[in-house]
Amino acid sequence: MSAKIEKSFQNFEKALAALQESVATPPVENRDFAGIIQSFEFTYELCWKTLKLVLEANGIEAPFPRVVFEEAWKAKLIEGNEVWKDIIEARNLSTHTYNQALARKLYPAIKDGFLPVFEKTATKLKPFLK
Repeated sequence: MSAKIEKSFQNFEKALAALQESVATPPVENRDFAGIIQSFEFTYELCWKTLKLVLEANGIEAPFPRVVFEEAWKAKLIEGNEVWKDIIEARNLSTHTYNQALARKLYPAIKDGFLPVFEKTATKLKPFLK
């Protein structure tokens, strides 16, 4: 694969590691929740952009995140098509309407639902980088 895809994947892995670290300790303060939300948003952005590059390298055009995730699911780059809809919705809510109550509500979904999906995606993408 191209150096651009490898660099994007490395950045995705770094964001994923930051998200893993941010949820490793239960959040207490509002800033803890804010940090988790920001790590989630970074991971989401780098994930879909990496998937987009991999799809493009395979001749599949997908200009927007929702289309990227649908095409990546069809190409078996990701699992759980339905959970990606939840991830997109959570990201849109967190980006456009950040508040402390929302951050506290999203935390369990990020930790127990979305993080494992990002981890599986990173694992599934590795063979495509060779």
